[in-house]
Amino acid sequence: MSADKLDAWLEQTLAAQEPYLDDDGFTAGVMASLPAPVSRRQLWLANLSVGLVVALLVALVFPWGNLISVLTGLGDRAWLTLAAAVSGVFTTAVLAGGYWSYQRWS
Repeated sequence: MSADKLDAWLEQTLAAQEPYLDDDGFTAGVMASLPAPVSRRQLWLANLSVGLVVALLVALVFPWGNLISVLTGLGDRAWLTLAAAVSGVFTTAVLAGGYWSYQRWS
């Protein structure tokens, strides 16, 4: 279905008058019982706090003693591989954040 046909069908369908179906106040009751919307600041703080808790838990279970021995035993080529991997992860995170913000605010 082309965009013009779809638009015409939508306009025709939405313009059709349907008789009102009485629901004895059910819809109004459901709308009244919905929770109040959460502000962007509260949502941001909740996401930040969950992220910090997860980061702390990961830091607690990470084998830091093994990491130091592994890092001191790396050769020159391994350091370059590690640097490339870290920069690749960082670049991917920056690009994903940029794409997400573009989709969110455009």
